[in-house]
Amino acid sequence: MENNESLKTVIEDIEGLLDGILLSGVSVTLDGTLREMNRLAVSCDKLGLKEGASMLFNLEEILKKKRHTLNFDVDEVVRSLAVLGSYVSLVKGKMKGI
Repeated sequence: MENNESLKTVIEDIEGLLDGILLSGVSVTLDGTLREMNRLAVSCDKLGLKEGASMLFNLEEILKKKRHTLNFDVDEVVRSLAVLGSYVSLVKGKMKGI
């Protein structure tokens, strides 16, 4: 049961992270956002959500690179956010059956 609560918390935290990124805009990436993204990726990995962990690590790298370039591809970030959002919805749907 504790694992289910941990999973629920991580999924809620990912939703909050995605909301924060979308509200602040992808052109602003704070250090705290990157740290939270990494923490959630590690948590996903520990809970067996390997795909979610991979997506979060990938998004973290994309956003880190963005900070050091003027030629930033916003579409890549938006695609990653959309795929991660779909993944979270899928996990939430499966959690309802638990």
